[in-house]
Amino acid sequence: MNKHRRRTYLIKTGLQLRYMGIIISTMLLVAFGVGWVIYHTSWSRIANTPDLTLDKLSDIFDTVNGILMHWIVVFILAIAILSIFVSHKIAGPVYRLEETSKLIASGDLTQQIQLRQGDELRDLQEAFNQMSESLRKMVGKDREVIDKLVATTNRLRDKIDKKNLGSDSIEELTRDLHVVIEELRLVTSGFKIDDSGDDAEPDKPVAAAEV
Repeated sequence: MNKHRRRTYLIKTGLQLRYMGIIISTMLLVAFGVGWVIYHTSWSRIANTPDLTLDKLSDIFDTVNGILMHWIVVFILAIAILSIFVSHKIAGPVYRLEETSKLIASGDLTQQIQLRQGDELRDLQEAFNQMSESLRKMVGKDREVIDKLVATTNRLRDKIDKKNLGSDSIEELTRDLHVVIEELRLVTSGFKIDDSGDDAEPDKPVAAAEV
């Protein structure tokens, strides 16, 4: 049984209400179109047909059914075309997010997402680009720390090779290594990981799953 049930259904209220309005408007337009077709092809004929008999009524309904089937095909095609354009406003950004995520996962942290005018999920674009920028800064800082560590190691090796490793040199190198370790700890402290086991309950991210 899934522990993380969705509790809040209106997460992005503006976005969801906008698409609810599009769906409801489309349904109303289809209902109005079908009603208009039925009225102008059946009731108007029935009202204007003198001496209405069962045979004439049957002919009218057969004609109405044929016309209505043609109009239903037109409505379906129109709704399909409209749904393509409407869904593209979300499908396009989702596709860009997927492709950019793959590039970042492969190691290219220079990637940024630029959505088109009118696309949805712009808040997600800004959050994604901020995440990418944070990763670039962390990796850049990590490289600086590695360079310092390499430089300190090279100094230690040179002193060992020259047999010039006195107590002052040891103390200096130890202090430099301690500084590098602290900088490295600061770099990695920005990450949160769950190292308490697979069965442990996650901390705060559970709230996001309940949304």
